[in-house]
Amino acid sequence: MDLDIYTEPEEIDLETLRHLGPLAALAGTWEGEGVDTHPVAEGTEDEPYRERIVFEPIDPQANGPQLLYGLRYHQHVNKLDEPLTFHDQVGYWLWEPATGVLIQTIAIPRAQVALATGQAGAAARSFKVQATLGSPTAGIVSAPFLDQHFTTKQFTITMTANDDGTITYEQDTVLQITGRPEPFHHVDRSTLRRVAPAVRNPAAGT
Repeated sequence: MDLDIYTEPEEIDLETLRHLGPLAALAGTWEGEGVDTHPVAEGTEDEPYRERIVFEPIDPQANGPQLLYGLRYHQHVNKLDEPLTFHDQVGYWLWEPATGVLIQTIAIPRAQVALATGQAGAAARSFKVQATLGSPTAGIVSAPFLDQHFTTKQFTITMTANDDGTITYEQDTVLQITGRPEPFHHVDRSTLRRVAPAVRNPAAGT
């Protein structure tokens, strides 16, 4: 019997908020503070930061029979003492209810993109995704300067929904930096509190 890779599910629930599984705890707008451990010419620097992340439900997405529910997100980060953007990131968090597969797409305006994957059950309160340089399904692509001098070999993020209503994350970006023999672990840790509730996705109405 031939595999049908074209036919979409006959019935799709348009209410994304009902089908986000472990991602449901993220929906809404969040603000918080964290610490970024990054490389500098002299070695390593710990930089406190404040951030705002907006997670917006999107309409269900079908790849033939595969059905994904998810959140579009925008993360904006500033140092505590200056207005210039410290980090800006956009992308999607996606979950496939049928398999428990988690996917994060990442794009940053330093000319780098990544797709990280993991696995989690619907009730999971903590989950992890990872991308590795060279992987065809969970990989990392950088423009020439970053690829040559700050090669991202691996990216891992763990998200946790806490009992007090906050969310925390820890991410580890493993860099091979020109002039340094050992890989550098660029680590970010943050705790955020929801400042605005989730909105429904467009197809679900208002």
